[in-house]
Order: sequence, then structure tokens, then C-alpha cells
Amino acid sequence: MYVTRGLVALLNSEDELAGVLGHEMAHVLERHAARRAGAATPFAVLFGIPAGILGVISPTLGGIIGGTGELASGAVLASYSRDQERDADQRGIGLAARAGWDPAGLANFLYTLEREEALSGRDPNRPGFFATHPATPERVGNVRTAARAQTRSAATPIAGTRGAFLRKLEGLVVGDNPASGVFLGQVFVHPGLDVALEMPAKWKTINTAEAAGALAPDGDAAVVLSLSGPGTDPVAMARADGLSDEQAKKLQRTRVASLPAALLIADTRSGQRAVLTWIAYQQRVFRVTGLARIRDWGRYGSTLEQTAATFRPLLLSDHERIMESRLRIRPAGTGETVAEVLARGGGTWTAAQAAVANGVTTDTKLEPGWPVKVPVSRRYDGSRG
Repeated sequence: MYVTRGLVALLNSEDELAGVLGHEMAHVLERHAARRAGAATPFAVLFGIPAGILGVISPTLGGIIGGTGELASGAVLASYSRDQERDADQRGIGLAARAGWDPAGLANFLYTLEREEALSGRDPNRPGFFATHPATPERVGNVRTAARAQTRSAATPIAGTRGAFLRKLEGLVVGDNPASGVFLGQVFVHPGLDVALEMPAKWKTINTAEAAGALAPDGDAAVVLSLSGPGTDPVAMARADGLSDEQAKKLQRTRVASLPAALLIADTRSGQRAVLTWIAYQQRVFRVTGLARIRDWGRYGSTLEQTAATFRPLLLSDHERIMESRLRIRPAGTGETVAEVLARGGGTWTAAQAAVANGVTTDTKLEPGWPVKVPVSRRYDGSRG
């Protein structure tokens, strides 16, 4: 169970966080995830790549690309049913209340989500998340009503005031975190690993903790960049990835960006073709995997091979383009609005976005010293704060 940085940036109190955690705990206690069907790996959900495709070539590769680590099940990305969400709301606020937090905190946060959805152009009265969650206004009303019937236990808060809570968020990365790699247009760059790969133009890109990749517009081909493991010999790493002796014999030693590399093109019985390129750089071996159906290889084969050939160390110009936003807490002046606080410079939110994230309206006159969350942009330098 985890809480995303995007969610944390919208929180305004410890009670709201407790409500969210109680809600997610309720899903676990009620075994909702176990009742969901259609499990698939993250890349299968996002790219349409069945985990078994590479598993036919190598069980190890199938597990890696299929995401059999922390994100093994597509249940991670699948949505709960409406009834399950309602059940989790009810049980979750009960858990929060018994632990000493205000059970109305979840309703307050759901209201923030309602405003955020409306601001981003989604109708909060329509069910979101592929129409499996209750509409947000309905949830807000139900949770507020149920919260009034809860008995709250006595407990000592960790951060009892809004200011104390927001100080815990100082320095939080908002948006893409360069430390995990980011896309500069179609170029994926990872400053920590000092590598870059240019994805095909107009392909849909995605970055996860395990890999970065891109999907063709028609969904018939994909390319994935991942870290194979420590080492300096790409052939040895390819063998360690579980290739059979026959496949290992087909490995071709080559070079990519003057770096030692190994190349394998392999077909599966299901009509898929994979081009796998292992590249050694700075005591690590990276793997670029291109996938398409054999019948589509004429359309995609050269593109997938050329994509692997774009692998390279980062350039100085890459580093200069990598930006990050971190949450800063700024005290409001007497009678200032969030727009006026933002006007001091550096903020990456609009006034409307800042108002939603801080739980006020754009024209609310703030009390002197009232803490305002502001994401401030700067060039990424690898520091933690």
C-alpha cells in the first residue's frame, strides 16, 4: 500500500492523510483486490504486451518485462468496483476515527479531488476511473454523513496543525521526478544512470520504476528500456537473463554509441518478434527490447532497431534541460490571495491550481502567516531538497 506524491501534494491535514490510508487499508481488509478479475502486468495494461511473449524466449525476461516484482499484478492498476469503493469509504473512516483522527478528513480530501477533477476538465458528476468509482460529489456527501456518526478516540497527533503538517511536505517533488528518469519530448533521460534513449516520434511514452518505454500509435509495437544488472559484458548479461544455449549462440556482438553491446532477434510461436539489445555502460548492462508481430516487422523492425541505436550517455545539453519542481511553503502576507503569493515568482501552478491544492478559493483573503503550498521550478542538480 502506498500514497503517491501527487496525492500528498493535495493534502492539507493529517486527518485527510489518515482518511486516505484508512480507505486503502479497508480495501486490503475486505480483500477487494483478490476479488478483481483480469489481472495483467503493468506493461500489458499500458502497452498491450502479454507477459508470456518474452517468457517464451526466456522465463527470466518474461518476468522482468512482465513486471513480476512489486507490480506483478494488474490489480495494481485495475479499479475497484463502486460498491467496493463505498465499503472502503465507510470502513476507512471508522478506522481513522478509532485511531484518533477526524473521520471527516476523508470527505475533505474527496472534495479537493472533486475540485481538481473539475479544474482539469473532467466532470466530477460522472464516474471516473473507467466508470467504476462512484461520482465524487456522491462520495463526499456519503462520507460526511457517515463521519458524523463516528466516535473519535483520543490520540496525540503527529502534526496537529495545518502548518505543522505542511512543514512535513517541504521539498516534496511535484510532478515528474528526474531522479527516476524523465522524458524531454521523446528522449528519455536518466541523470542518475547517465543514459538517454530517443523513443520513436509520436509514440506514447511511459516511465515506471522498472522501465521506460513507448507504444506505437496503433498499439502494434513497443520498445522498453530497462536495467539488466551490474556488469561489463553484454553477452554474459544476456545469458544471465535466461537465454537458451541455442539463443545464446545467435547473439551478435556489436557496438552502440561506441559501447560494447549484444544483439538478438528472436521469434515466438505466437507470432511475435523481439529485438533485444544489451549495452554495457559504467559497470551496468542496459537492455533495450523492441516488440512487434512478425507480420508487422516490415513496418516496425527498422524503427525498433534504430531506437536501440540511439542509446547514449547524457550530454551537457541534456542536463541543462532537466527541471524539477519542489513544494515550498510560503507564509501569506496580510490579506494576500494565493495568486498574490504565487506572483512572488517561481511557482509552476496556476492560481486556480494553487487554490485547489491549498483548500481555498482564488479570491480568499488569507490570514497573515497562513502557509501556502507553492511548487517552485529549478534546474535539477541531483540534490535531495
